[in-house]
Amino acid sequence: MDNPTSIDREANASTGSGGNTAAATTPPVSSTSLLGLQGSLHIDHRGAIYTLRATSKGGLILTK
Repeated sequence: MDNPTSIDREANASTGSGGNTAAATTPPVSSTSLLGLQGSLHIDHRGAIYTLRATSKGGLILTK
């Protein structure tokens, strides 16, 4: 299995700019559509549950 560091290096080498190739091919999604009226979203990532929530000042916080 590849580790994230080698994957990041490969992506940076292929773009030449050090940018994220996924961002260039994936359209943006509104935080409002993800977070809904509750203002938070639970994400299951490889068996760990993360919470993405909006702050009162308009930022986003991802916690495990």
